[in-house]
Amino acid sequence: MHRGEEQLPLTLTEFRLLCELAGSPGRVFSRQALLERVWEHGFFGDERIVDVHVRRLRTKVETDPGSPRLVVTVRGLGYRLDPR
Repeated sequence: MHRGEEQLPLTLTEFRLLCELAGSPGRVFSRQALLERVWEHGFFGDERIVDVHVRRLRTKVETDPGSPRLVVTVRGLGYRLDPR
């Protein structure tokens, strides 16, 4: 993946997460929904693992990860890719 001329070295999980969000821009995905779609063989553990991967993804794709504009948190619901 590239941002401008810069190549972004995403892990497989980060790439799959980004693809899932980008497949339905503007749609809010719950942590559980992302776990079911991104982690192939199921995941048994804390669903906060999604937060960890979203945070890592943001450090790579956002110009200012502290104020994300692309991968947005929807409080109490989950995450969405901002279609703007």
